[in-house]
Amino acid sequence: RIGPLLEELALQRRIYCPQLLPGGEVVYAEPGLGNLDLDNGKPLISAKAFLMPQVEAIAEFARQEISIITEAEPTLLFGIAPCEMRAIQFVERFMTRDGLSDPHFTSRRRAMIIIVVACKEPRDRFCFCIEANGKPFAESGYDLQMFDLGDFYVVESGSANGDALLSLGLFEEAGPEDARLLEEEKSRTAKIAQINPGMAGALRVLAKENVDEEFWENLAACCLNCGSCVYVCPTCTCYYVTDLTSVKGYTRLRGWDACLHEGFSRETSGHNPRPTPGTRLARRHEHKLKFDVMNFGGSACVGCGRCSLVCPVGLGAIEIISKLNWSFGSIDEGKSDFDIFKKRGKEGWE
Repeated sequence: RIGPLLEELALQRRIYCPQLLPGGEVVYAEPGLGNLDLDNGKPLISAKAFLMPQVEAIAEFARQEISIITEAEPTLLFGIAPCEMRAIQFVERFMTRDGLSDPHFTSRRRAMIIIVVACKEPRDRFCFCIEANGKPFAESGYDLQMFDLGDFYVVESGSANGDALLSLGLFEEAGPEDARLLEEEKSRTAKIAQINPGMAGALRVLAKENVDEEFWENLAACCLNCGSCVYVCPTCTCYYVTDLTSVKGYTRLRGWDACLHEGFSRETSGHNPRPTPGTRLARRHEHKLKFDVMNFGGSACVGCGRCSLVCPVGLGAIEIISKLNWSFGSIDEGKSDFDIFKKRGKEGWE
């Protein structure tokens, strides 16, 4: 009964869900663009884009007046993966840290309802959410979460908004047998086989601060600095701010940027504290796997694998985490695929 649910919700807010296009690409879009896809693959551009758009107007200046733009349209994200939910929670912590709150992000988040669809199997060969301290189902943050049990879905509420959705009369009451099947499904999926690059070992390596500059420069020699990994990452928050001039005044824009780009850290004097590709590559991964652990209590990598999927030279998180283990011997052989970096070919891994 997903169709009636979406039709009912569309009366109240704009809906975005995973759509499979004729060419095989999966994107978040309004219903009708393609076929609803809740099982296969994941959209390359993450759900973060609905909360932190690629380019957005954040303020307008006209004569002596300044207008801060914080309006947000009521939206519903339907069918996002559990790793997307974890990523949204991380970005939310980042945007509301130290007692401050980004008004543009916050207004959109408050206007948003999120319905997660738990994973039955890895969405593709790049998934490693369990290794990244997650699970194939969301544990918090969602309004509703749906579990596919074959002939039907079992739905959990995670908020007052979720309770309100359950009261629409579109769901049947779950019984004890449904609850038992749900717990069995959670236990099963928590143990599903995924690629294992050795996240815990990489975290230990970086925490010990024994990764030398040569390691990063050697990796960076292969990097094209295209920024693909940054732009598809659901937790990257680097941005630029610029002013667009018109006869009526100025519009201040904010857009995605990439810490891998040389200009991101370059100062107005011309000095760049991260002058080489290796220093920038190191900063990106130390940020994700070390400093975010220190500042937010966990890694910023949720194990979605998008960066490894799009990187043209095989330098995504999976490969770099594996390379840290392979180079510094922090993980027991047999417990992790620590030599993934050596095994990857054009079509993936052996």
